[in-house]
Amino acid sequence: MLNLSFQQILIFDVIFALVVFIIYRLAIRYQIFKNTIIIIYWVAMVVYLVWRLLFTMPHDNIVNLIAGILLYAAEIGGFFLSTVFYLLFAKKHKRPVKTLAEFKDGKYPTVNVFIATYNEDEMILSRIITAAKNMTYPGIHKVYVLDDGHRDEIKVLSEKLGVNYVNRDNNDHAKAGNLNNGLDVTDGELIVTMDADMVPRSDFLLRTIGYFADEEVGFIQSPQTFFNNDPYQFNLFSEGLIANDQDFFMQSIEAQKDAYNATMYVGSNAVFRRKALEDIGGFSTGVITEDMATGMLVQAKGWKTAFVNENLASGLAPETFGDLITQRDRWARGNIQVARKWNPIFTKGLTLMQRIIYMDGIHYWVSGIYKMIYLFAPIVFLLFGVYSLRASLAGIMLFWFPAFITSQLAFNTVSEGRQTIMLTNVYETVMAPYMSFAVMREALFLSKNKFAVTRKGVNTDETYYNWRLAMPVLVILVLSILALIKGILIMFGIVPFKEPVNAVYINVFWLCYNISALALAAFMPFERPRFRKAERFPDNKSVEVYSLDGQKLGAGNLNDWNEIGAAMTLNREIVSNFDQVVSNGSKVIINVEGHSIEGIVSRNQVKDEEVYMAISYVNLSEENYAYIISQTYALASTIYKPIRYNNSISVIFLSLMRNHFKVFQKPKKG
Repeated sequence: MLNLSFQQILIFDVIFALVVFIIYRLAIRYQIFKNTIIIIYWVAMVVYLVWRLLFTMPHDNIVNLIAGILLYAAEIGGFFLSTVFYLLFAKKHKRPVKTLAEFKDGKYPTVNVFIATYNEDEMILSRIITAAKNMTYPGIHKVYVLDDGHRDEIKVLSEKLGVNYVNRDNNDHAKAGNLNNGLDVTDGELIVTMDADMVPRSDFLLRTIGYFADEEVGFIQSPQTFFNNDPYQFNLFSEGLIANDQDFFMQSIEAQKDAYNATMYVGSNAVFRRKALEDIGGFSTGVITEDMATGMLVQAKGWKTAFVNENLASGLAPETFGDLITQRDRWARGNIQVARKWNPIFTKGLTLMQRIIYMDGIHYWVSGIYKMIYLFAPIVFLLFGVYSLRASLAGIMLFWFPAFITSQLAFNTVSEGRQTIMLTNVYETVMAPYMSFAVMREALFLSKNKFAVTRKGVNTDETYYNWRLAMPVLVILVLSILALIKGILIMFGIVPFKEPVNAVYINVFWLCYNISALALAAFMPFERPRFRKAERFPDNKSVEVYSLDGQKLGAGNLNDWNEIGAAMTLNREIVSNFDQVVSNGSKVIINVEGHSIEGIVSRNQVKDEEVYMAISYVNLSEENYAYIISQTYALASTIYKPIRYNNSISVIFLSLMRNHFKVFQKPKKG
């Protein structure tokens, strides 16, 4: 080990960690130090991997050798993924904003908005149709509801809201076929694709169409964002603490891919030039991730693409752990299908960086297999004595520790607070059993080429644990705990073990790292009630309350609201006996910015000199409905203020300890 004592190695590690941490602090402000820490990480990983190959591979028997090869292959695969990842972030990319002023002659392209739907309910569709219809745009834009559910009620809804309803005789090629049918019956120069659960903001077209003044632009993509809590946020009691698990990809990675004209089309919140789609024969079919393939093929034809990194449309994230698994299973299988049908390496017209980026995106879905290897390696060593690496503690501290510490700091540097490597480890651990199974099944042609629609708009008062989905994680967690207990007993000399105790130390640390993520993963299948059928949006607009005969009862401010109801805080100065005049079930009219909205009081709580009141709307007019949608789901991007999340693992654990066992109590609806 370069003839270094263990004490000298520890001194080296401490000095190395201090230097890297100083660089990390500087990297928060300066790009040159950000690149420096990335380079240090890359060099440290190369040194570590060379050492691993030359000095730690087990050769004593075939079982150990196979285990060693599998672990080393997982490390090499992870290194390739991280290399491309850091290559993307080597230079901060920010695309210049383009507005409609780019069209010097004032002639704006005609726009068709496609809302692809299959089984979404009327309330969800009403939101997006209303928002899409009322988007601000000085040119011509038409909305088309492409209904693959063949539902009469959706046709009636479309006619009521004044948009075009499109049906077809079959459901061939699922969503891609539905969109292609839309192309056949429309003629707009630009096509906006929207999933039915998404809602475009009022300025969506104002913030996107300007890029098409450049005749070479084939499509633009804006990030998918979400107005509800995903299963990670909700099931881990981390609402307001951690971001949606897709935010980092949607708002950071996509922005960096844009520097290489490799922005990925993600199926919604995008605008296409019709000519670009015609160049590739329409939306790609034959795979269940038609979006990724469509974007890649447009780029292969030489079209420019752009990522508009603004929150221009929000929608519903999967609301249960089972729905999340269904969605990611589809994405994983779809990426393997794309690799099989349009392998980026061999797709004519792509640049070298485009090939690398798209192959990296496909490769990412294989990382679930890598994670499974990382989870099982210390288990099989301590429980069954199967080696995957033979290394001394001194060797680990000299070669592995520098790579480990720089990997943590480098990731946290480039993520700029949107994500942490510990949180990423939790996400990857949660998904590993299911994604690895999906990828292997698809690679072996064992899965059906079926487009599974993710459920949206789930609301329930049930509390339950999804044991079927939890079983893979629970089995790995139990095995990890058993291995950890045995490792501790070995360290104290209580249980004999033929291998050196230094190897036990290494694997005990490894298990602790794995268990920290597995413990959170085990909470993911615990589903708790989601009572509200629609998300509430906080607001503080002034509000006045009147009786049906016009008497002013109170005034104050909104707390939150949606298209179903509103909550507000009022003063009692106008009617001192407000709580006697207005009770639950009373009908009132609230006035917000000149809009008079009738409702029934569902909660009326008096505290000190204030009244906390909630109403459910009745007889909501189309005008008032459109106004509420414009001030909630479709609030202009220039007004909307995004939440800044902590994204700390320790904060998640604290929140779980405080809140989890409360769900065993029968909750009250409200």
